Amino acid sequence: MKKNVVWWVGVKNEQYSEKYGGWEWMDISRNTWEYWCKKHDVLFVPFEIPIENDLTKFRINWQKAIFAFDELDRRNIDYDQILLVDGGTMIKWDTPNVFDITDHKFTAWRDTDNLDWIYKSIIGYKDFFDGYEFDKQKYFSSGFIIFNESHKDVFDSFKKLYYDNVDTFVELQDKIVHKGTEQTPLNYWLQINNVEMNLELPFSYKLAHIHRKEMFNHNWQLDEDKTPFFIKYGYLWSFCGLPKNTRTEVMKQTWDLVKDNYDENHFLNKLVHKDEWCKTTSRKFKEDILRIFTNRKDLVCLELGSCRGDTTRIFAECFKKVHSFEQSYENIKHIKDRCSDVDNIEYNQVNVYSSDFKIPDDIDVTFVDAGHSTDLVYHDIKRLLEKNKDMILIFDDYGQVDASIKNAIVQSNLPISRHIGEYNGFTCTNMVDKEVTFVAREGVICNMD
Repeated sequence: MKKNVVWWVGVKNEQYSEKYGGWEWMDISRNTWEYWCKKHDVLFVPFEIPIENDLTKFRINWQKAIFAFDELDRRNIDYDQILLVDGGTMIKWDTPNVFDITDHKFTAWRDTDNLDWIYKSIIGYKDFFDGYEFDKQKYFSSGFIIFNESHKDVFDSFKKLYYDNVDTFVELQDKIVHKGTEQTPLNYWLQINNVEMNLELPFSYKLAHIHRKEMFNHNWQLDEDKTPFFIKYGYLWSFCGLPKNTRTEVMKQTWDLVKDNYDENHFLNKLVHKDEWCKTTSRKFKEDILRIFTNRKDLVCLELGSCRGDTTRIFAECFKKVHSFEQSYENIKHIKDRCSDVDNIEYNQVNVYSSDFKIPDDIDVTFVDAGHSTDLVYHDIKRLLEKNKDMILIFDDYGQVDASIKNAIVQSNLPISRHIGEYNGFTCTNMVDKEVTFVAREGVICNMD
């Protein structure tokens, strides 16, 4: 059966180890790609040993392109689409399957990061390609490209072009043009051969030159969230344009921030999230709760409606104690299973709108997620604040189109302190296979200083 393939370029040439500050950054990149490939049933194929040993005439950037098909054939890999990516690139843990948006065309990102460099490179190679009028609007980065078997002939001819002119190319790249290796020649060759291209990848897939875009920064106006912009908004992080000997340091700092997301045994990765099942909260909602309430073991939490315990487990991580209230016996069993590794949850099977329910006395934070009509949510807010006027209240489903949660909060004159979870436009599927799209943020935290 044909599979999509990630052709990951990670050749560690010890001759240049000092120049590149060692090769630990490649290991970090590999960790992210192996995790992503496993998640999406994609075959991870590392390119680690050069085919040609003369790395002056056959630099790795050339070899990654001209030998990709040869190596996949040699390894008896029955491929569909091939994603070629450099080892200086990390992929975010929740990146969607990019193979689904290629239309089975040659796919890349349009490179606009250094227009002066691009222009000089195009001009530098123009004579070699007999004065071909290159369309600058179609210039792409070769550090992340997707192609398939229909492109094999053009890549084979590109390989022949290089072998026939290897000395000329080396002189051009080292002594005349001084602008990259195979990227501009590959651009020329695909245009000359009229290869149909998809260059419309969303911005989130093309975060290169991150420092130039000031995306290592965070929103200083939201000081409670210091997540760098590139991690929040990007799927693909290419650490190019930095001084080469700082790449390990920068990528290691990034890895330290995100590594738990790639650990299958980390508790967050064992939970169900809203993109899989609409009745729970999203991964981002859970991550925001963890971030905002980190080390708040001085607080006690009440959960009105625990469903199957995926968000309960997050509260157990944050707070001293969690009072879980859920009316379904089957759900209680799920909750206990989800939370079997913690011991600070009190389980209660009861309808929170019955006379049997009493709000515990020691509650500092409540997750209001039982009834979802405006009247019931308003009722919950009123009785919780009567119990403790300073109680912090957390709401899910604030952004649903019916606005029932939002209306109850407005009627209660309750101040919104934080917006959390997924953004408007996020979609999930309800129990009858109907798509639900948020029109505002997924959740809010109210009554919090």
